[in-house]
Amino acid sequence: MLDALFKPRSVAIVGASNNPLSIGHIVMQNLLDHNFRGPIYPINPKSKSIKSFRAYPSVSEVPDDVDLVNISIKNTLVPYVLEDCGKKGVKFAIVHTAGFKEVGEEGLQLERQIVEIAHKYGMRIYGPNSQGIQNSDPAISVYANFTFVPMFPGNISIVAQSGGVGETLKLHLYRIGKGIRMYSSFGNEADVSMNEIIDYYGQDEETKAIMVHIETFKDPAGFLEVASRVTQKKPILALKTGKTSEGTKAVASHTGSLIEQETIADVIFEKAGVLRFHSQQDMIDAAIAFSSQPVPKGERVCIVTNTGGPGIIAVDECMAAGLQLARLSSRTKNTLKKLVFQEAIVSNPVDVVATAGPEQYGGTVAALLKDPNIDSLLLVFVTAPFVDCEGIARKLGEIGKTSKKPIVCQVITIEKWQEVIRLIRGSGIPVYDYAETAARVLSSMTDYGKIQMRKTPSYKRYKPKKANVVQMLKRTKGKEGFLPQKDVFAILESYGIPVVKTAVFKKKEEMLKAAKKIDYPVALKVDTADIIHKTEAGGVMLNIKDEKALKTTFGKMSRKFAKVKPAFILQKYLEGGKEVIMGIKRNEGLNPTLMFGLGGIFVEILKDVQFRLAPLSQEDASRMIRSIKGHPVLSGTRGEKPADVESLADILQRLSNLASDFPAIDEMDLNPVLVFERGKGAVVVDARMKIV
Repeated sequence: MLDALFKPRSVAIVGASNNPLSIGHIVMQNLLDHNFRGPIYPINPKSKSIKSFRAYPSVSEVPDDVDLVNISIKNTLVPYVLEDCGKKGVKFAIVHTAGFKEVGEEGLQLERQIVEIAHKYGMRIYGPNSQGIQNSDPAISVYANFTFVPMFPGNISIVAQSGGVGETLKLHLYRIGKGIRMYSSFGNEADVSMNEIIDYYGQDEETKAIMVHIETFKDPAGFLEVASRVTQKKPILALKTGKTSEGTKAVASHTGSLIEQETIADVIFEKAGVLRFHSQQDMIDAAIAFSSQPVPKGERVCIVTNTGGPGIIAVDECMAAGLQLARLSSRTKNTLKKLVFQEAIVSNPVDVVATAGPEQYGGTVAALLKDPNIDSLLLVFVTAPFVDCEGIARKLGEIGKTSKKPIVCQVITIEKWQEVIRLIRGSGIPVYDYAETAARVLSSMTDYGKIQMRKTPSYKRYKPKKANVVQMLKRTKGKEGFLPQKDVFAILESYGIPVVKTAVFKKKEEMLKAAKKIDYPVALKVDTADIIHKTEAGGVMLNIKDEKALKTTFGKMSRKFAKVKPAFILQKYLEGGKEVIMGIKRNEGLNPTLMFGLGGIFVEILKDVQFRLAPLSQEDASRMIRSIKGHPVLSGTRGEKPADVESLADILQRLSNLASDFPAIDEMDLNPVLVFERGKGAVVVDARMKIV
């Protein structure tokens, strides 16, 4: 538990000083300015008093118990101070001091030393190179942090890997009058981890939404486990920075080349139910709504406006964000017709017109909230000078305090009517400058609603021939590069994954004999680890219709690739069907990633692919298939029959089991997998696998 960190009964400050520009002075001033409820002990061997408080030469000389110590002294002195703290029985030490692993090997050794000292005494280290923590709970009110944004109570908790990003988030909330619950910027994460902090926030009843800034995952599997639990109770909103990965240059498969550091974050967030944002502003806007509004039970939104143009923008943005325009019930329409002016439009969007006053605008919102066809409301409100704008705001405020459905609002106004915004926000209804912002916020809230309504995942139970795969991988141990396709196909068949009829050979006589068994038409492919992408190298010929054409093609390929002395693959050429790609990529410290998308030679250009973490449930596999942009190609379009997506989902789950059972699989491509019309299955045509 982190109670002694976020709810300390007493705080000591090592490095406290009367110098107003020192970190120790600022930490002490922040504790005083925010009325920390416990005793404060400045530690400075050269001063008798600091800010009228008695100063102590060391923590061990403080007469009372100390829960939390803030340390801001030279890095090489930190170990000695921690020894003193440990002997005193201090529970947590916030180390603000820099000069540890972020500066190189010598700093890393020093960092390991201070953690070792702390653990010897049962103490925990927060940091080093850290900003500190805050807890606005009035019963505690601890600002053990050297930053500057004033703290007041709220219900959004923040954990940020970057102190600068964390301060930006706090600052924007402060500027619109929104407080925080708890705050943490943990620095080097040498001991107390981001995952522990998120878990702690998740157990805090007063925290309604959690904002997380991440640069790197120290323990991705731990994050997945913690976040999966927390998101069942409250939303986690994440901003992941550091979007490129040099590691992708070293991979050779399509699956590997399409995965970047961004993708790993995405699959973790998707699996855990974390909402990902790509800008600080979008994350803050959503957090504001989550902190005060109920979660939508569906994606049907109704827009209310008193000005036409912005209302149309709201419609466009809601549709672009994946929301649906609600259909008003007949009862609601009849109610509105009696309520609004004759020139008003009673549909969706509902345009109550600019002359609508509190009765018309407020009454419309109240009526719409009762409609069972509506899940959320987006209000567009311009402060027309010829109506009682504050009266409308008060009416909306009254409604907002009791609404069981989420309401977000765009207010178009100037400073003259700031009271309007204050009245609306005071009820918990978030106010934004643009309809686009309000629509994106509603979309995020709706996405979280879907996450909360996810069914318990169901996993198919297969009985693969694992022993066969174990034996095959033993034979390849120590070999570099990709396995021969014959072995890859055998591995796939051991897991019940259908593969096309195939023969592997080196001599023409073997080829001709195999062709008679497979039957024409056939496809001929070169098979060597020296050629990664066979099609681009001219090592694939499809739809060979007879023996004469096969001999000619074999002769040309033999001469072209003579230097590498390849084997060859002969396969039954399958006509019809649609090409998709599936793949596996091993992850360090995390389950493997599965990929699915439209296949063929343009996969890396179109990049119409989806990624998920193993193990894949039936729901995961179905969502992967439905989520690609090209899904209409598979579901049937322009009179075409739908593809057998059920067989694709089955192959994905079998592939997931294979990846989970054999973490030695580094990269794997099934490209293409041909899927035929519903009921006729799918089959792997080409496959590549690399083992570590």
